[in-house]
Amino acid sequence: MKRTVLSFLLMITLAATGAAQMNYELASPYLTYSKTEDSDIPVLIETTPEPLTWPRQFTITVGGDTTLGSTDDLRKRDDCFENVAAEKGYGWFFSGLESVFATDDMTLVNFEGTLTEQTEKKDKLYNFKGPAEYTDILTLGSVEAVNIANNHTLDYGEAGREDTVANLQIAGLTVSGNGTLGIYEKDGVKVGMTGYCFPYSNGEKDISRDVQALREAGCQIVIASFHWGSEYREDFTAEQRSIGRAALRAGADIVVGHHPHIVQGIEGYEDSYILYSLGNLVFGGNVDPDDRDAYVARLTFTVYEDHADAPELTLVPIRLTALEDGTDYRPVLAEGEEAERILNRILRRSSNMDGFVNGTL
Repeated sequence: MKRTVLSFLLMITLAATGAAQMNYELASPYLTYSKTEDSDIPVLIETTPEPLTWPRQFTITVGGDTTLGSTDDLRKRDDCFENVAAEKGYGWFFSGLESVFATDDMTLVNFEGTLTEQTEKKDKLYNFKGPAEYTDILTLGSVEAVNIANNHTLDYGEAGREDTVANLQIAGLTVSGNGTLGIYEKDGVKVGMTGYCFPYSNGEKDISRDVQALREAGCQIVIASFHWGSEYREDFTAEQRSIGRAALRAGADIVVGHHPHIVQGIEGYEDSYILYSLGNLVFGGNVDPDDRDAYVARLTFTVYEDHADAPELTLVPIRLTALEDGTDYRPVLAEGEEAERILNRILRRSSNMDGFVNGTL
């Protein structure tokens, strides 16, 4: 009956507009036009999607501190982030990592700053902000998800935070952190995300309720992000280790850390990893970074209908800029001896990684 009705509707349309004007472009991949044996008039057919098969591979890339915009003082400089954005375009900033971010299933970064037009700001040393349209930098860079649990989310007060969350969500990004649980879904795989920022009470943080909520929502993978540690300290602290280990015991599949602005080590624990600090990524808050080493981590999960195996970890060393002096705010892949040096720098500060074998892209 459905086929007959659809065919009749098409006949009316053809008679009214002429076959040459028919539009056969369909938004749904499960709708198609097909001719029948007894008629040349195309019929709209609804097909059944292929059933999901398990297990399947799902690859997630995580990156560090990302600040799109600068401070009021830095915006007076010719080499500020805003001027580079105007000159190079919004696709510039993540273009050096396209081979990594555009070939995974999801990319998550720590979004450290605000996207707002608010002018009333907190009394602090650095207040970062950019316009709402800077979300294009993330989407053009194949970033799908952001964590906002950090010490710059409230740079422009609660109103600035609300603007930031709204602008990110309008752009289609999955937002998590500061009490917000995020879920990103693709090809039957649900990735749950939660994030937290210091100070931590007595050096502890219980995330078990958030993990449970994400599991009950059907997430096979749960990522816990933590803003923690000491800025520019290469060794992770006892507090970081205590909180990170507790998060894995609470059921998170991976722990991702940021805030120190430089790379720290990794700990193998409970068949997974604690990435204590990835370093910076696209960071508009520094016009001439002293430390230009960083990395992104590629996590490849074998996913089943209701859970995932521990991830295979691939460390991808990067440089914050290809420039020797100043910055163009465009991180690039480190190569050769430089990549090996950064990888060794990370592993020297790591724990329980004796059997670690770096994966390949």
